[in-house]
Amino acid sequence: MRKEFRVIKISDNWSIEKLRKKVEDTLNKSSSEGWEIVDISYMANLYTAMVTIAK
Repeated sequence: MRKEFRVIKISDNWSIEKLRKKVEDTLNKSSSEGWEIVDISYMANLYTAMVTIAK
């Protein structure tokens, strides 16, 4: 069986707390849709996260 992967870019220019909440909401939504969280990476220079999911 072949897995499907997606990479989701999440950004917030104003605060790390707002970024954290956006990532949390994305993880909860993806999980409820049956996606498995593979990786979460944060970019050091910007308030940006890359979330990799698989199904």
